[in-house]
Amino acid sequence: MTIETFVTLVILAIIAVAIFYIISVWVYKRAPANMGFIRTGFGGTKVCLGQGAMVFPVFHEITWVSLETIKLIVSRSRDQAILTADKIRVDVVAELYAHVGHSEDDLLTASRSLGEKTFDADNIRNLLEAKIISALRSYAATKTLIELHENRDLFARDIKIQVLESFKVDGLALEEVTIVTMEQTGKEFFKTDNVFDAEGLKIITAITSKAKREVHETEKKASVAIRQKELDTQLELLEIERQEAFARANQDKAVSNEQALRVGEKQRFVLDQKIAVEEKEIHNEQTLEQLRTERDIAIIEEARKREVAEIDKTRITEQERRDREIHLIEKAKQEELANIQRNLDLEKAEKDRQIELHEKSKEEELAQIQRDRALNSALKDKEIQSISNDREREQAEIHRQTALAAEEEKAREQRNQAAEAAEVAIQKQKLERRLALLEVDKDDAFASAAQEKAVAEEQARVLTEKQLFLLEQRWKVEQEEIQKELSVEQAQIDKESQILFDSQKKEIAEVQRSLARQQEERNREIALAAKQMELEQAEVKRLEATAARQRAEHEADSVRHVADAERQRIIDLIEAENNAQTRRVEEENKAQISKMHMLAQAEARNEAAQREANATLTRARASSEAQQISALGIEKEAAAKGRAEMDVEQLRVQNTQRMLEAEASGIEAKADALKKYNDAAMFLELSKMHIEAERDVRSDQAKAMGNALQGAQIRMYGGSDDGTIDNIRGLFTSGFGVGEALEGLAQSMPEGLRQRFAENGIRGLFGAPSGSGRFQHAVSEIGELLVQTLKTKKDRESTGFKDAMSQLEEAAGSDKSKAEAVSLLSDFNQAGVFDDVPFETVWSLLLATSKSVG
Repeated sequence: MTIETFVTLVILAIIAVAIFYIISVWVYKRAPANMGFIRTGFGGTKVCLGQGAMVFPVFHEITWVSLETIKLIVSRSRDQAILTADKIRVDVVAELYAHVGHSEDDLLTASRSLGEKTFDADNIRNLLEAKIISALRSYAATKTLIELHENRDLFARDIKIQVLESFKVDGLALEEVTIVTMEQTGKEFFKTDNVFDAEGLKIITAITSKAKREVHETEKKASVAIRQKELDTQLELLEIERQEAFARANQDKAVSNEQALRVGEKQRFVLDQKIAVEEKEIHNEQTLEQLRTERDIAIIEEARKREVAEIDKTRITEQERRDREIHLIEKAKQEELANIQRNLDLEKAEKDRQIELHEKSKEEELAQIQRDRALNSALKDKEIQSISNDREREQAEIHRQTALAAEEEKAREQRNQAAEAAEVAIQKQKLERRLALLEVDKDDAFASAAQEKAVAEEQARVLTEKQLFLLEQRWKVEQEEIQKELSVEQAQIDKESQILFDSQKKEIAEVQRSLARQQEERNREIALAAKQMELEQAEVKRLEATAARQRAEHEADSVRHVADAERQRIIDLIEAENNAQTRRVEEENKAQISKMHMLAQAEARNEAAQREANATLTRARASSEAQQISALGIEKEAAAKGRAEMDVEQLRVQNTQRMLEAEASGIEAKADALKKYNDAAMFLELSKMHIEAERDVRSDQAKAMGNALQGAQIRMYGGSDDGTIDNIRGLFTSGFGVGEALEGLAQSMPEGLRQRFAENGIRGLFGAPSGSGRFQHAVSEIGELLVQTLKTKKDRESTGFKDAMSQLEEAAGSDKSKAEAVSLLSDFNQAGVFDDVPFETVWSLLLATSKSVG
């Protein structure tokens, strides 16, 4: 073998190795320690765990699987919290640590069920969360909250055992389960309409209340023991201190007696010396204060003199400065007027020169127009003459041809005469049309000449009016600026007027609200007094009913007459009350009308003041506009007179306008004050009307009572000072109130109940009560049951009669008295007429019936 062959073989081997290495890098896949992959395709499925495999792009497909530990956090809280055996919701946060199994079967299972989800903990948690939550809820449902808290490790192990198989199915190995937090859910997330939550809330409330009571009792006991111990210690200390104090007092008493004698003599000597020193100091202070006062007065007088001198000097300097300024202003004004006069003279000369040039140019233009018209007229006449000569020649030619044709026709046959005549007619028509065209051209020439003349005159007129137009445009621009300023001022005035009007409306609304509040308070006081009176009258009625039952056996005829008189009295009373109510309504209407009238008057006064202010502002604006228009007219006539006089005039206009606006503001302020005064007067007047209306109503009630008692035969028992008359008056009022209540209830009844009520009254609704005492007792017992079951009016309105009866029977229980009351109420429901009626309506009828029976 030669050297060349050996080298060639080596090179080929190196190339083959390089090619193999490159292909291996491209197609050979290795699995790292924390990952594995599954190769599928050509050659079947191969699991690579800690090794490598050849993967050809076309023939194979690989799936990577992560072998790292995955932390799954599962949380359930608030309205999704888990429920324990004692129906208490618990917020739980659990952490599960898992990884793909390290066997080939687990790796293959994980790749099939999870795929590349092993790299994302959230995807795995979403897949397995339902199983974990189910295990948590299943275990928590068998244990109470205390048991779960005390056995957290057992809780975690049980969860691990339950979900281990679920993890294994997906190729996962569960390492550890940890209960991170476990707390009771807040009470605000318990639903009161949920049976479990309601039971849990009851348990929580019972436990927390008991704990609070125990803590409170323990704290109280500890506090009492501590205080008792402190008291005993304090008593012992006091006893020791008392003994020490007695011994010390006896010792000090002898010492103090001796010391008192010596100290008294020493103090008297020191006091005498101190008094002498203080008197000397007071004398010195008075002397110094007098000297200081005289010095301050001298300083103040000197300062005042300097200030007066300085003020005089400043006033003289200011006067000199003002004189100089006035002199300079006068000089500047004279120079400005001289400049204005020079500018006016120059502008007038310039204007005369321009007018002369304009007249000259206008005359030249008119002369040119006359020359053009003459030239155009000559050309037109020449053209017309040429057309006339052509026409004559054509006519002569026509006559000649006609003569020749006539001679030839004589030689021709008669058949050509018609054709020749037609030809002649055609030629004649052509000539006439040509003559008509020539005539039209002539008219057009004259019209064109007239139009050119009109155009020339219009150009001259436009040239003359151009300068006037420029002046008018300048005047319009300035007028627009003035109008804008006036618009801004008008908007400001309108805004202030609107603000004033809004404040007036607010004040009127406040007065109305105040009146409404006073009326509500008065009605509330009347209602409270009526309620108190009803309570007192109820007791009186009870006593009178007892006495009436005792007298009923002996005075049947008298009772019948009294009942007739009572009925007549009630009828008269109702009529009187109706009249009084009508009178009160009329008085209230009159008061309302008077109120509206006074409001209208106040608004009219306010509107008049506003109109006066607006008129003043309008006059101010009109004066300002007139002066501005006058200034503009002066400027227009002067053409370029300068801005000096116009500025002076505008300043004068502005001053006048400000003065008028100030006057308008004063008028508005006066109108506002007048309006406030009118509001106060209106309030006093309305109060007076209300008091008078109340007085008339009370008077009418008294008259009605007198008329009702006039024809009644009533026997009085008792003295004049026991309130009998007041009780009778209260009975009248309460009877009327009960009647109004029954009438309102009757209007709100269903049709069947309303018919029974119309036919037989209260007894038609409930049947004839077996006895007023039993009925009153039944109503009282039902009221006690309602306090336990249907406490509020809203509950009674939302509950039907049948449901309410079920709750009342359940609440009555074994209580015989309450059960009889419920049975009596159930007997009232004849033929089920109350089944669809809210219980609040039935309860109101019972209360009204109880009052009427009592």
